[in-house]
Amino acid sequence: MTLMLRIGRPEMAMSAEGAGSGGGEDAAPESVLFPEDTPSPDGDRDGDGSTENRNDTTDQTGDDPADRVPDDGRYALTMPEGIEVDQELIDALGPDFHTLGLTNRQAQQLADRFIEIQGRRGKAAGEAWAGRVQGWADEARRDREIGGAKWTGTVGSAQRALSRLGTPALREYLNSSGGGNHPEMIRIFAKVGSMIQEDNPPNGGAGGNGRKAETAHLMFPKDAPKG
Repeated sequence: MTLMLRIGRPEMAMSAEGAGSGGGEDAAPESVLFPEDTPSPDGDRDGDGSTENRNDTTDQTGDDPADRVPDDGRYALTMPEGIEVDQELIDALGPDFHTLGLTNRQAQQLADRFIEIQGRRGKAAGEAWAGRVQGWADEARRDREIGGAKWTGTVGSAQRALSRLGTPALREYLNSSGGGNHPEMIRIFAKVGSMIQEDNPPNGGAGGNGRKAETAHLMFPKDAPKG
């Protein structure tokens, strides 16, 4: 049966000055433009959907409700924590299970097996996506125009542009999509950040000489221009 698993793309975060993709198997990709949004790898939910030991396969008596075929064709399935059951689909398939003579225990075993397979698929997809996003960061760091010895300045300029001109919605999108690590995204934001710096008067700057601090700086102080 089809069940809905809440399996999403991994969070894209680590230090902007990180060493790249040399982390462990469960390491999340770095987030170049938002290094402070680093999630804890230890807090990630195990995505393999394993349901090991959840069903006792020892002999059951015929009086156990789990060994009966529901008279009304309505099956009550128990899902592991973090997995949402598609009740509408189960209700639709219930009559077919009833016709096949499936007990509630047998239906549960099918659901457990499906969750296990989908969990492995989701974990593999998440790892592949994380590798791709980390690859963008590594590529940007090696880029002749924005990487190498220019990398620190590039990231600072890009973060300056996002701090001044970006919105929380843009920040959320770049983080969730991993787009903040793409070389071309970093390149364009770095160029904009350089223009902003050039437009500032020598003694300017948010909060300088009584000037009111930019709202974006108050929201994202770590993204504020340096110097």
